[in-house]
Amino acid sequence: MVEDVNYAGGMEGLAAAVAALHREAAVLYAGIARDFDLTSQQTQVLCGLARRPSFGELAALLGCDKTNVTGMVDRLEKRGLLARETDAKDRRVSRVVLTPAGEELRERIRQRFAELVGERFSALTDEERARYASLVEVLGGPVRASSR
Repeated sequence: MVEDVNYAGGMEGLAAAVAALHREAAVLYAGIARDFDLTSQQTQVLCGLARRPSFGELAALLGCDKTNVTGMVDRLEKRGLLARETDAKDRRVSRVVLTPAGEELRERIRQRFAELVGERFSALTDEERARYASLVEVLGGPVRASSR
């Protein structure tokens, strides 16, 4: 049963809209993950590696425990998509990096996500798309672990 939700006005409307958008993105990621024989969270790991995060930083980005990240990295490493590098400043810290195969797959995933978003949100005008993008910038981009 689909809930009738009023997205207008107040924090409750905003919260409902953010939750709906999250669900929509999760469905898109899940479909893409299946297409590439990955889990949804593995696609997020690949797409979230713009820099070389530590395991703790990656866990914070994904909103999960470091032990979960270790398993995900292990599985992606076995597929040749990720590698571990020792931090140059602190040898106790391992950093997660994409391999060339991982970079290629990340680009394919990002392209597919953009295609699906374009299809799913085709009813939005250019102005509405620009307004949404500017809202994300105003809010500071992705949620940071320190903001919880």
